[in-house]
Amino acid sequence: MKIIFEQNQALIIQDRAFLPIAGVEARSPDSGSFDWKDYYKSVLIAVSEPFADYKVRTSSSRVYGNGSEQRIVKVKPNLANLRADVEHIFKQRQLIVFLVDEAQRFAKIPSGRKQQDQMDAIQSMASYTETRHGLFGTYELLQLRNLSGQLSRRSIDIHFPRYKSDNAEDIKDFQRVLKSFSVAIPIPETPDLEQRWDYFYERSIGCVGIVKDWLTQSLRKALSESSNSLNDKYIQAYAPSVSKSVRMLTEAIEGENILLESESQVEKLRASLGLHNPSHQNLYQSDKSEIIRIVTILKQKQNRKKRRPGERNPKRDVVGGGNA
Repeated sequence: MKIIFEQNQALIIQDRAFLPIAGVEARSPDSGSFDWKDYYKSVLIAVSEPFADYKVRTSSSRVYGNGSEQRIVKVKPNLANLRADVEHIFKQRQLIVFLVDEAQRFAKIPSGRKQQDQMDAIQSMASYTETRHGLFGTYELLQLRNLSGQLSRRSIDIHFPRYKSDNAEDIKDFQRVLKSFSVAIPIPETPDLEQRWDYFYERSIGCVGIVKDWLTQSLRKALSESSNSLNDKYIQAYAPSVSKSVRMLTEAIEGENILLESESQVEKLRASLGLHNPSHQNLYQSDKSEIIRIVTILKQKQNRKKRRPGERNPKRDVVGGGNA
């Protein structure tokens, strides 16, 4: 966002209507099904539409007839009109990028409706308004990324992985983030969060976003009690429970596995493209087996102890003798 604003700073000063980037959080539907009307209304507010409050909170009225035969009919904005308003304001504002947080909520749809319809609506708006759409969300968003070839071709997957404990650089970065949090906390006694990095890592599974929300709640409680320090009392009170951490870790691992390209997927793709030759594969396997066999024999020979000339080969001697 910062880069986009810096690149377009001159145009922003010149044209007050120009808005290069904007965003909104997709709301979780009360009914369990994503509400496009509610979404379009929140988009209008996000891009500072002058009449958004009127369109959202009130409905217009029209008077038909004359004299004593007058009657008032309330006209509510329908879905088509709201979408047209959004497309118009996108073009008017010359939006370059529109960001949608918690975009996995687009997948919450009523039975019988395809998830592809949800993504087609976004892709169509992006194409019509020439505004790139950035969708942010949990790993649930992955189920929406390859619903059609056109969507796959026009979209880019960007993975923001959690910090991994088996990576030394990740641990250093995680500790560095904790240190920056410590300095930013507005409290007289600066807490040493970096010293207990493993505890924060354990409960956040390596996600600094979880740590940020956790510390925000802890700080709010400390300030409400006029505490001079953010001690264990407040930190532990708002730490994610072990069961929550286990659940988050399970979902994270499942999502990470989905992003991995397995050898079987690559082989299936090559076979579909006609790049797979079974005879070559069998030849490779046979050559591989022969190489393994030869290496094993050589290792066995190397492990054999060299004997001096005249020394007997190791064998079992007969014990006892004579006739019964």
